[in-house]
Amino acid sequence: MVFNKIYLPTLLGVEALTSSELQDLGYQKSQITVDDGEVTLFLDSNQEAANAIAELNFNLRTAERVLLGLAEFNADSFEQLYDKTFNLPWHEWVDYQYYLEIVGYSRKSALHSIPACQRIIKKALIDKLNLIYGYPDGVVPEDQNAGNYRIQFSIINNKVKIRLDTTGDPLHKRGYRPITHEAPLRETLAAAILLVSFYKRNIKNGEVLYDPFCGSGTFLIEAALIGSNTAPGLQRHFAGEEYCIIGRKVFDRARELAKRKSLIYNPDLLNEVKLQDVKSENNSFNTSSHIYPGLPPKIFGSDISRDNINLAKENAKRAGVDDLILFEKQDIYQLKRVNLLEKFSTDRILFVANPPYGERMADQEEAEKLANQLCKLCLNEKRFVARGTRLSVLTPDDDFETIMGFKANRRRKLYNGGIRCTLFHYFNF
Repeated sequence: MVFNKIYLPTLLGVEALTSSELQDLGYQKSQITVDDGEVTLFLDSNQEAANAIAELNFNLRTAERVLLGLAEFNADSFEQLYDKTFNLPWHEWVDYQYYLEIVGYSRKSALHSIPACQRIIKKALIDKLNLIYGYPDGVVPEDQNAGNYRIQFSIINNKVKIRLDTTGDPLHKRGYRPITHEAPLRETLAAAILLVSFYKRNIKNGEVLYDPFCGSGTFLIEAALIGSNTAPGLQRHFAGEEYCIIGRKVFDRARELAKRKSLIYNPDLLNEVKLQDVKSENNSFNTSSHIYPGLPPKIFGSDISRDNINLAKENAKRAGVDDLILFEKQDIYQLKRVNLLEKFSTDRILFVANPPYGERMADQEEAEKLANQLCKLCLNEKRFVARGTRLSVLTPDDDFETIMGFKANRRRKLYNGGIRCTLFHYFNF
């Protein structure tokens, strides 16, 4: 059986960015389709699919998972669901003794009970394995310590799609944040905001990035990874490394290829880039199109909470980018634009922010005051966006433009933890 589809679930509003990431990795636009909350990549062979799975798990910044398409069929009864699932060559896909986890959803279909569909699919899978291997007493052993196979199904308009989750923990769990700490902003969403703000493109113009509500450092760490060309998945393990149809060797090869492209992991590449910067016609490290150790700081973050600053520093260290970011405990109400210009030694600044709201800010009036202070840092004395300044702010507050005093140059609807938000872009070059 040829595996020719890889599915990439995304947050709503991020799909086009994931498609662009695929093209940046060398895949053709003709291989890619984009739907609401999902991007699909079409491939020609099993080996090509295996290589792509490993590459995408390590390198994609905006997708949530990498799913391998196993089968598609129509089913409007439990009998059909069982029979068609049973007929699949599960023994070629599933390793002996692994724990089998079945998850999924159904929409506009005759089979609408999710628990029932889970039971039917798992029973068909286990019955097929028992038929092939002849387990004693007809019981297929499942050991979570041996490994975990996460099978995902979707049933839409009676069409069943069965996929294998090759990621494990979702891709926004990069590995640099403690498991016990939930950030108010997903890493994948932070990366998406930076990409849509053309952060990488403007590094070479001497632009610095500043987050005045940095919290645990998500925007800053993702910016450092992007600027140093470091793949976001290098700090973690993926479920597909244990799967017989993909294998550890494929992932090991993809990991090494990703490290070779990183200015953090590859000292030879770092030296080469430094030499190119020295020989550039401007002969200035400030015009480098990359972020790496030894350059003047280009990524800054502050927060009123000392605990947040300490946590952000720890996260940055785990990500290997602590020497690329300058953190500072600072009350935004004490900040003035003139002081920032002096600190950054430039007037080219990208302000990126996810101001406190919802559970993070019980007082709506205080939330508006914070937003107003952020605006003051970006405006000149005539209440226009200061020259060289760009602002990307994510907020559920539809009145943000009123606080700012004028309409944003661009807007994009996004969802943060199920909360409908708007990403407002202001800029003046």
